[in-house]
Amino acid sequence: MKTLTILLLAAVVTTAAAQDDALTVLTGATVHPVDGEPIDNGVVIIRGERIEAIGPSGELTGTFDGERVTVIELDGKHVYPGFVHPLSSVGLTEIGSVAGTVDTTEMGAINAALRTEVAFNPDSALLPVSVAGGILTTHTAPSGGLIRGQSAVMRMDGWSWEDMTLEAPAGMHIAFPPGAADNADNEDLATIERTLEQARHWHRAQAAFEAGNAPRPRHNAQLEALGPVLDGTIPLFLHADNRAAIDAALDWAEQQDFGRVVLVGGPDLQYVADRLAADGIPVVLNGVYTMPTRRWEAYDMAYVAAAKLNEAGVKFAIGDGGGGFGATNARNLPFQAGSAAAFGLPKDAALKSVTQWAAEIVGVGDQLGTLTAGKRASLIVTNGDPLEPMTSIERVWIDGREYDLDRSRHRQLYERYRDRIAETAPGADD
Repeated sequence: MKTLTILLLAAVVTTAAAQDDALTVLTGATVHPVDGEPIDNGVVIIRGERIEAIGPSGELTGTFDGERVTVIELDGKHVYPGFVHPLSSVGLTEIGSVAGTVDTTEMGAINAALRTEVAFNPDSALLPVSVAGGILTTHTAPSGGLIRGQSAVMRMDGWSWEDMTLEAPAGMHIAFPPGAADNADNEDLATIERTLEQARHWHRAQAAFEAGNAPRPRHNAQLEALGPVLDGTIPLFLHADNRAAIDAALDWAEQQDFGRVVLVGGPDLQYVADRLAADGIPVVLNGVYTMPTRRWEAYDMAYVAAAKLNEAGVKFAIGDGGGGFGATNARNLPFQAGSAAAFGLPKDAALKSVTQWAAEIVGVGDQLGTLTAGKRASLIVTNGDPLEPMTSIERVWIDGREYDLDRSRHRQLYERYRDRIAETAPGADD
């Protein structure tokens, strides 16, 4: 970790908006890098959209003579990296009862060519609400069908989907058919396997054409899109919920010899934790707040799932299951991590599950997830532990620009009715 102290007496201090070559200096807060120990009375230096350096404020290492510097005092506050949602439909859905605002699913079972980023709504009212909850980055994925399509990692602020895309495609999503767990002749699984085999043949034919040894194969967008997941360029996000389906899905993935696999599932993931750890398969854990489904399971089986995965050595990110309802409540993601911490998950692991590990699992660990020099300056300022519901997120920066939290519809309504209550309270006119 690069440490430094800042001599600002010779600097030009300005309140103008930060420019590409200007510095924003956050001082006085406790800085939580996530991949290192908290720094009391720390400093975060932002240049443009990147973190230039972080460290304690006690040792002088340089000056900023003649540079434009915006200094922000944050005494008593805490600075954390922004949360990374590991799997959501944020940006694809608005109002569930209005079909024209929902773009999470395409017709048909095979949608490998679907690109999530082009359907992302940069003006969604759900984005500012999520940002106010500390969700600054989302891995948005399609749902429905068997081969669902390609997901994308999106930042939560920008003018267009092109401006907001950080990584695309981030992965290919396949839903393992639950019925295939005890039926080797499952029709849905046969459809998936047939499509994958056709894709392998198509790409071999395309390679032969490019080498000048064969005619060009007939264009097929679905088969072409499967190439990166077959050769391991992007990971396969394999969705399976109950234990039988999870075991069968893992066996199937081994047979198919995918280069990279991320398993997406519910609390039953804890029952195969040792296998996941041995195989080095990361997971997205959904359903921290679900109820047990078997009579023999303890009431807290879902709450302890994250702790069980952590004990086994599985890298995991905590998700909320995605879907339209999940999109409206994405802001509550850190509280699910906090609940897991209340049931045995170490607090540092709980924080990593929605920051560092989440970023790494969705392919942007080199850009986000920790407060590290060179990474994107997407961070939150709080008055306490951000995994606790009573903590307030007071300020937010996304890629080096401060975000106006008053854009959140929730905050607007709160301010509107707070003022109204104050106006109508007894004695208000006295």
